[in-house]
Amino acid sequence: MLQKTTKLFLATVAAIATINTIETPQIPNTTNSWLTVQSEAQARSSGGRSGGGSFSRGSSRSSGRSSSGSSRSSSGSRSRSRSSTPSRSYNNSPGYYNNNSRNYSSSRTYYSSGTERWLGILLGLVLFGFTGLVLFAIVYSVIKSALSSNNNDKVAAAYQKERDNNIVTISKLQIALLASATDVQLGLTELSLTADTSTEEGLKKLLQESILILLRNSEYWTHHVNSFQKIHINKAEAKFDSLSLEERSKLSSETLSNVEGNIRQKSVVSPDDESAMYIVVTLLVGTAHDKPLFEDIRTPDDLTMALNTLGSMPADYLLKFELIWSPQTANDSLTYDEFISEYTNMVELG
Repeated sequence: MLQKTTKLFLATVAAIATINTIETPQIPNTTNSWLTVQSEAQARSSGGRSGGGSFSRGSSRSSGRSSSGSSRSSSGSRSRSRSSTPSRSYNNSPGYYNNNSRNYSSSRTYYSSGTERWLGILLGLVLFGFTGLVLFAIVYSVIKSALSSNNNDKVAAAYQKERDNNIVTISKLQIALLASATDVQLGLTELSLTADTSTEEGLKKLLQESILILLRNSEYWTHHVNSFQKIHINKAEAKFDSLSLEERSKLSSETLSNVEGNIRQKSVVSPDDESAMYIVVTLLVGTAHDKPLFEDIRTPDDLTMALNTLGSMPADYLLKFELIWSPQTANDSLTYDEFISEYTNMVELG
């Protein structure tokens, strides 16, 4: 009986030991992983945005200019028809011509003496030489003016053709700077708060002043990317808005916005354990050009030339413009990891 009890006890102990050796599967902590993903999403920096304009303004100006051109053409044809009427010819009577003939004969008789004749010839040569120089100068000036006017007409015709056709260009120029360029954030913030983005003049000033801020901080440039697309004006608005949404989706929040004169601001919450590495400035420009605004950009000099081209654009070529930068203030940060994950297509300047 004792032996049976001992065997049963030993069997029970062995069974318990076997059960303890079996590993139980670990259930993943889904709550912690969700919090990690959410914190990564919130790590994206804030941004500022300002701009305005519309491609419809370009189409309305185009139609208006065409109608005014046709009216000028019709008025010009009317003026030419009036000027084509032959004018009356006066002083063509035979009596008048005979009087001149008699005067000419008496003059020739007057210069019949030898000395006076040679003096007259010498005086005539002197006068003819001086008169010839004057006539040459006048003819040269007229010809030069005509050629210059012809060239100006050709340039104006080419300008009007490019300006008034239905093809426009949407360009994106994106520049990354070191985070130590805090003047860029301060300057763009102040500019966006004061710019009148509801007018064409204010929009042109916003473009030029933002370009000046970038040029004054060229020593901080690190990366860039640029693209352009020629598109029919009827499809340009949708394409421009699509590019704008693509860039705005990279921001956690728009803490400053001035679009078409409507200014909105939010407070910026600065991170505690993140260090800023970069500032990214994006210029979206819709223009009346039917050709690219700039060539391929590889070096800082190429980028400077591209910015100068944008800044010197004629006022009536600028149809729509949007400025986006991140982080909006120096209190916020854009880390290296965030930079390479959100702006994967940017290339380093050579």
